[in-house]
Amino acid sequence: MGAEFNAFTDKENCCAYADFIDTHLDSCTELLFDILTNPSFLTEHIKTEKKVIIEEIKMVEDNPSDNIMNYFYEAVLDRHPLSLPILGTNNSLKNIKKSAILGYFKEKFGIGGIVISAAGNIKHKDLIDKIKKNISGMENRKYINDFTGQEPPENGRVKKIHDSKTSSVHMCFGGLGCRRDSEDKYPISLFTNLFGGSMSSRLVQKIREEEGLAYSIFSSNAQYLDTGVTIIYSASSPKNAGRILKLIKDEIVDIKRRGVNEVELERAKENLKGNIVLSVEDMSSRMFRLGKGLLFNKKVLTINQILKKIDKVKQNDLDGIVDKYF
Repeated sequence: MGAEFNAFTDKENCCAYADFIDTHLDSCTELLFDILTNPSFLTEHIKTEKKVIIEEIKMVEDNPSDNIMNYFYEAVLDRHPLSLPILGTNNSLKNIKKSAILGYFKEKFGIGGIVISAAGNIKHKDLIDKIKKNISGMENRKYINDFTGQEPPENGRVKKIHDSKTSSVHMCFGGLGCRRDSEDKYPISLFTNLFGGSMSSRLVQKIREEEGLAYSIFSSNAQYLDTGVTIIYSASSPKNAGRILKLIKDEIVDIKRRGVNEVELERAKENLKGNIVLSVEDMSSRMFRLGKGLLFNKKVLTINQILKKIDKVKQNDLDGIVDKYF
């Protein structure tokens, strides 16, 4: 069929998906639902998959730009479930029993706990018909939401250093951000964009283009149901790390003192809007956007609605963001 079937786990959700040409809608829908309704979970397959994940953990540990994010989440979200690495650890994998996997699948993968999204050359009615045809094998039970709304602890200033055999220093500077449903959602995204989210941002221009201190420097934020995080990341020679940290702090102090200017705010708006619009050109990205909107927000905003929310953000909104989160 030339189709791609895959699955992944994120911080707050699991996803099984298929990409295929429209002529294979019947067979691909049937196969996808067969995976969800009749998984084998053979003992030998579980053992093999554990080995694969252990190899993936090793790969992450050998990549400091990935591994530092696990350390960062652990430090900022101390003991909150979001602080745990998605892949787990060698010990946690060894301790997972087949019975636990079966129990989790039975509890979470019923009709009440999933959303189904599709994008591409397909009509809504046709999709509904295919789903009704194949969904009979899934149990229809009430979904138990285990999101607790637990707030991460306020640990104040935390400094942690992890030694590794690399020729560069990888740094994460940041803290708690906002939740998915926060009014700060768009202002904080605009702030991290103008601060270090594009080639024209303050940190990239100052630290990379003017000073030549680092190849990789950026800022971003991630939003979850319970909380969020703000991240400023850099990778550089050890001798440049102190200077980079000082420049980051100087830029934050400058924004707190003088605020952001209209030009950089408008530039950040156009950059963020461009990224959003271009992302929906990809069918898979569109499918994931629709699914996440339904799963977490119970609704899907149109692209125009999102763009209008971005346009409504004012300079003083960003001044409040830097005071609150930085």
